[in-house]
Amino acid sequence: MTRTLAGRGEERHEVADLIREIQQLTAERRRLAARSADGLELDANEREIDELRWLLADAARRAASDGPARAA
Repeated sequence: MTRTLAGRGEERHEVADLIREIQQLTAERRRLAARSADGLELDANEREIDELRWLLADAARRAASDGPARAA
């Protein structure tokens, strides 16, 4: 049981780290848009945010469950 709780703690840290990274990229996207960056930079930023959102969803599922996340 202790092992499960320790694993959850690591997953919760992963969730927090992903949230911070998404927040940083979102702030960067706002700066890019404010300076009228080219579409390629904005597209790359948005793709990275989307990827992190998927990773966040998976990490949140794992943190909330007892075992590894399973595809529905």
